[in-house]
Amino acid sequence: MAARWRFWCVSVTMVVALLIVCDVPSASAQRKKEMVLSEKVSQLMEWTNKRPVIRMNGDKFRRLVKAPPRNYSVIVMFTALQLHRQCVVCKQADEEFQILANSWRYSSAFTNRIFFAMVDFDEGSDVFQMCFVLAMTSGQMWNHIRGPPYAHKNPHTGHVNYIHGSSQAQFVAETHIVLLFNGGVTLGMVLLCEAATSDMDIGKRKIMCVAGIGLVVLFFSWMLSIFRSKYHGYPYSFLMS
Repeated sequence: MAARWRFWCVSVTMVVALLIVCDVPSASAQRKKEMVLSEKVSQLMEWTNKRPVIRMNGDKFRRLVKAPPRNYSVIVMFTALQLHRQCVVCKQADEEFQILANSWRYSSAFTNRIFFAMVDFDEGSDVFQMCFVLAMTSGQMWNHIRGPPYAHKNPHTGHVNYIHGSSQAQFVAETHIVLLFNGGVTLGMVLLCEAATSDMDIGKRKIMCVAGIGLVVLFFSWMLSIFRSKYHGYPYSFLMS
């Protein structure tokens, strides 16, 4: 009886010890996660106290916006403010963004759960290559904020315009058209990459190569044509553009 009792005591002790050992890494990982999060929030708060709109490069963006852990939100504006970019709209948008960030920073509702930041193209061009960034720069956000019409029908002639003639505005249909053209160019590049790296027979690879080149040339030409119609005086053209 005593031997059986000792056996059960030893068994229970081993199970408890195993549970404690298994729980230690989890607790340690949680503490490390909390420390990393605290450091990130402290860093963001320090920068915000100096300047309501935090300037970020690629490293800061990946570490503070994309990488976990994160219990806060960051409103990021992607822009190109350098003089050689000649982006007048970027300067106007930056002024409005600065006013918004300042209003939030000095409001009574301010918390460390929302931060404002910006990424300039010349300081973080790699950030602009990320997929979700391409979605945000497609023009859909403009449609959401400004609420433009889908297209414009001339009441006198009945002619429907799907592309706005100014670089300062756009129609919803224009966003969809550009999205389609970007998709065509992307598909062409994918086919070219597959043609170069695939293990298929040479005949199929040639077909993929020709199709890829055709898609890139066709859709890029159409996209450049839209660009020329909006930015009057643009000197460059490509095939049908």
